[in-house]
Amino acid sequence: MRQQYKPHAFTLHEADPRIQDTPVVADIRKEWDWVKTGVGEILLAQPQLTYRAEDVYAECMSGNATLFTLGKNFAVTTMYLDKFTDSKIFLVWLAWGRNMQNAHKLVTFFEQVARDSGCAHVECMSPIDRLGEYYLDNGWRLDTRVFRRDLELRHAGEK
Repeated sequence: MRQQYKPHAFTLHEADPRIQDTPVVADIRKEWDWVKTGVGEILLAQPQLTYRAEDVYAECMSGNATLFTLGKNFAVTTMYLDKFTDSKIFLVWLAWGRNMQNAHKLVTFFEQVARDSGCAHVECMSPIDRLGEYYLDNGWRLDTRVFRRDLELRHAGEK
């Protein structure tokens, strides 16, 4: 079970023009026009997701999630407590980009952000097989898979 953890406030700062491969915390209000497009593409490609683009905006505005940008790529992160272990988990909730050849740099970056935030684990979720292969090939482990069956679509006698 997940218990929402109110993350500490990350500091908004401008990107250092000399550093082109470090994400920065961004203001969702200022970035929403293009971020909304990316969230929409994620939702269109993965119709099983239950949130709406506006939910991402609201979570960032309320401080429950943080928007990081790197050029015109973004990630939205949050943290939660595992109620059974009291471990703080850093979750990369969603990520989107047009040019992500250096994704491994982002993993290293988010691992450090998680450590700095006192998290015991970094977590991400994806139904995309090639992402799973990337993670498994790079030191991650698969904890669980979630299978869901919609009950309202079944009729008596159907399998």
